[in-house]
Amino acid sequence: MLASWYDAQGPAADVLHVGELPDPVPGPGEVRVRVTVSGVNPGDTKKRRGWLGSSMPFPQVIPHSDGAGVIDAVGAHVDARRVGQRVWVYGAQSYRPFGTAAQYTVVPDHQALPLPDHLSDELGASLGIPGITAHRTVFADGPVDGQLVLVHGVLGGVGPWPPISPTGPAPP
Repeated sequence: MLASWYDAQGPAADVLHVGELPDPVPGPGEVRVRVTVSGVNPGDTKKRRGWLGSSMPFPQVIPHSDGAGVIDAVGAHVDARRVGQRVWVYGAQSYRPFGTAAQYTVVPDHQALPLPDHLSDELGASLGIPGITAHRTVFADGPVDGQLVLVHGVLGGVGPWPPISPTGPAPP
């Protein structure tokens, strides 16, 4: 399979490789997903750079924890009817060596959730870490029924200013 990986920490230009690696095989309780969209998060780049002194958790790492795609193989103890199912994936490279920056990723069955047909793969790839973080932020202290909730900075602060569009910069 075609994949991106690193075997040492540092800036992307210095440590990222792109090439062929063996196709992963799902083990018991796992599914293999043919990745269509890989989602990159700040934590992915921080791990690659060794942020705050973190070390290499594995000798070789395929980055990115989130993604979307189609299940194309299942391991033992997984319902074979999942083959062909569109899914979004979270935590692919959380506590595991191989994430979604590849043609295929293998995750525990419960970390590949059905992606409804009316949702794009791009949206599916954005549901993992950002969605889980948002959910925990809102509900960490309990139910919010009947309460006013302010979601501040929901679009993030990364990107050009003024925003660039196909017709040029947005007015100030």
